[in-house]
Amino acid sequence: MKRERHTMDEIFRWPLLLGGLILVGLASALFGDDGWDALSWATLAIPLAVLGWKASRRPHLPGS
Repeated sequence: MKRERHTMDEIFRWPLLLGGLILVGLASALFGDDGWDALSWATLAIPLAVLGWKASRRPHLPGS
């Protein structure tokens, strides 16, 4: 069985993007008020939505 090779960009693209969203959300919640609170809610909700979406999907089984 041959394994597909992935580049570093393909491997770390989504974790870095989600980590950046979390960082922006936490910083805006800490340093801002009013509109910044809405930004923090939105940026912290996106990674949670992605986790929920990925958890609800059936795992991909090789060979099926």
